[in-house]
Amino acid sequence: MDIQLGSEPSGPLAGVRVVDVSAVVSGPLCGQILGDLGADVVKVESPVGDVTRHLGPEGQTTLSGLFVQYNRNKRSVTLDLKGEAGREAFLTLTDGADVLVENFRPGVAERLGIGYDAVRARNAGILYVAISGYGPTGPYAEQPAYDMVIQGQSGFATTLGDSENPKLISNLVADKTSGLTAAYSVMAALYAREKRGGSGQRIDIPMIDAFSTFVLPDAYAPQTFGGPPVPRAGDGVYRAWKTKDGHVAMLIIEDRQYASMCRAIDREDLIEEEAFATLPARLANGPDLLALLEVEIAEWSTAELVARARRFGAPLGEVHDIDGFLENPQVKHNRTHFKLAHPTGVEMRLFRSAPRFAETPANLRRVPPVLGEHTDEVLAEAGMDEAAIASAAGRETGS
Repeated sequence: MDIQLGSEPSGPLAGVRVVDVSAVVSGPLCGQILGDLGADVVKVESPVGDVTRHLGPEGQTTLSGLFVQYNRNKRSVTLDLKGEAGREAFLTLTDGADVLVENFRPGVAERLGIGYDAVRARNAGILYVAISGYGPTGPYAEQPAYDMVIQGQSGFATTLGDSENPKLISNLVADKTSGLTAAYSVMAALYAREKRGGSGQRIDIPMIDAFSTFVLPDAYAPQTFGGPPVPRAGDGVYRAWKTKDGHVAMLIIEDRQYASMCRAIDREDLIEEEAFATLPARLANGPDLLALLEVEIAEWSTAELVARARRFGAPLGEVHDIDGFLENPQVKHNRTHFKLAHPTGVEMRLFRSAPRFAETPANLRRVPPVLGEHTDEVLAEAGMDEAAIASAAGRETGS
């Protein structure tokens, strides 16, 4: 992703207009993905702003670290959606939009007068994306849902731990899988709209569905054909292996990978060992093999073992902390992480958009916006005068 502040969009979604009235992570991530890929994303916020703006250290500006990571390539507009002027301004913005993204609890958008029916009545081509905890209907529909709640309910916590000691992932993975699901759904719906003569549609993204269908299939694979649950691989496989001076991670599946790992730890005698020579044998004798590997790996330094693994083609790599990851030569080569000067005077550290398009590359055109930074600009583009803009934003004219 090229840094081209102030430039025109070059990505494959150039020309698409998105109104993003979401907050926190799931919706904002969806909007940022679309923005990185070229869409003109207008982030609509209340006069106090997205709650994540205020999650930084005390005294920090409303550009908190969490907000910055999910809100580049957007313009920020503040509207008082509880007032008639703000609501009408919002609907005016959606008149010219291709996509609307919201993550209100079901029923809230309708109470505000900006639900799907109200928007579609004015713009039949709109793709209205509604991200919610459980979906628009059902016994849990109106219940609040956050990432940790969804993680716990999904069954995945007992896969990481067990029924006595469930574990949650210390990361907003349910929010992010929902945002990713919403983003690819938008792109599919844009294609479908072209085939259907311009007719839009509503797209519901229940977080509990998006997360569970992403993380559970492999954990649930042993039960695919019915029957009782089987013991999980647990920490024996999904673990970091201790070396003399650090840790490595690895996964051995194919016979040739097993042979490569034996060579890497200088135990070629194990290649033909009947108990481990084939995948079925390794599965049947897993605990013995894992105990053996634990002892052998601990005899090597991390750097030496990684070098040997690369030499023999074993699927093994060092375990980094975040700073170590950022210093990884491949990460530097890929420009996975970069620094960006913000007009407020702070330097930001961000991660690039991953897809690499040969002909329509993503570009970074706009830094994460200050709250309401583009209110006048965007609403003027929509044909509103100064007084109407001030009223819609919930401020006095001339303030």
